[in-house]
Amino acid sequence: MGVANAAPQIEGAWNEGGKGETIWDRFAMTRPEMIIDRSTPEVACDSYHLWREDLHIIKGMGAQFYRLSIAWARILPNGYFSKDAVNPEGVKYYKTLLRELKKLNIEPMVTLYHWDLPQKLQDDLGGWLSPKTADIFAEYAR
Repeated sequence: MGVANAAPQIEGAWNEGGKGETIWDRFAMTRPEMIIDRSTPEVACDSYHLWREDLHIIKGMGAQFYRLSIAWARILPNGYFSKDAVNPEGVKYYKTLLRELKKLNIEPMVTLYHWDLPQKLQDDLGGWLSPKTADIFAEYAR
């Protein structure tokens, strides 16, 4: 049995730890009336701060697999790859999370994109309407 999440839905901390703005952050923060319960990415489930407790709940449920997404903008705040652009706090967050999953014998299944494109790529290129975005995603995925 397994469980799943998506970074923009559970992490919160939308502007903490060096994370860049995403299209979902912009939409939810500027158009909350478009979301039924008006929830925003500010806190969400606060898993960015409560990840340890979350993983122990998952373990307590008997889950053997955990599908999680990595927020592109938490790794590359402006979306573009370069050695200088990598956010060490974001990398540390996910490395720590993955190590803890291993300790708990829960197999991670990682999604690299879950509808949270870095806003800078939307502003600069028009997001996924530009073929360049797919090339930039491939750089991020490597």
